[in-house]
Amino acid sequence: MLLLNKSLAKVVTSISLLVGLAACSTVPENLRVADNVRLVNYDQANKQAQAVVGEQARWGGVIVAVKNLPKQTMLELVHYDAYSSSKPKVTDKSKGRFRVYVEQFLEPGIYKSGRLVSALGTISKPEQGKVGDYEISYPVLKQAQVYIWPEAKETDNRADLWRDPFWPYSSRWYWQRYHYLHPYYIPVDKRKRTRTKKSSTRD
Repeated sequence: MLLLNKSLAKVVTSISLLVGLAACSTVPENLRVADNVRLVNYDQANKQAQAVVGEQARWGGVIVAVKNLPKQTMLELVHYDAYSSSKPKVTDKSKGRFRVYVEQFLEPGIYKSGRLVSALGTISKPEQGKVGDYEISYPVLKQAQVYIWPEAKETDNRADLWRDPFWPYSSRWYWQRYHYLHPYYIPVDKRKRTRTKKSSTRD
């Protein structure tokens, strides 16, 4: 019984390690941090901006503006909460905007409005700006590493048909065509049919 418990404990430990590794591997490589690194969330940086300057943060959002500066690029993003992979969860609700400074040229044709981006950087002093006539305070990440998420592409569902072992018999198209080409046969009593013919002849 003792050996069984030890074996079970080893299995549970191995599974836990595998799950942990899988969770880490979903985060893009350039956005990963050590387990002991504390990451400041967006809410905290927005409310206690001065207190968290110099700490690291990893946020995600959707690009709304790009500005190429002499030695760096500034991205302005609408913030969204993120999945465990750090990919932004785009919804109809946002907590605000933030700015990211990357110390290299980013092609505005790629890093364009509407693209999903996650960023890891050092929190700097907030910057003031306007959206229209509305003044807002931007939390800022500097010396940032960014990851632009691939755009979703439409998939050809016809490719999945070959994975269905019952195709084409599981296809609605097949049965619709089958019944069109092979209508239901309704048996008729021959004697009744003969009587009907005779009565029509008499008339």
